[in-house]
Amino acid sequence: MGWNDHVDWLLDDGIEDLVAEGALEEGTPAYGVAQKVIREGYDLLSPNQRWVFNTYVAPALERRKEELRLLEIANNAAP
Repeated sequence: MGWNDHVDWLLDDGIEDLVAEGALEEGTPAYGVAQKVIREGYDLLSPNQRWVFNTYVAPALERRKEELRLLEIANNAAP
């Protein structure tokens, strides 16, 4: 087992997209908590870290997911 066997690469990609879009800023507590979830998992967060993730990161990820879904629908509908 390597050092990155537990890394959530899909979440990592999503977080990087949020940073690129300006929806999440590197160096903020929300970004730090997101990095912890990517590398260690949600279950290892403290109650305060869970609040930060649930309040800032999860809603941004949900918005991104919905935007990607709508973009896919629009692309599939194009002739």
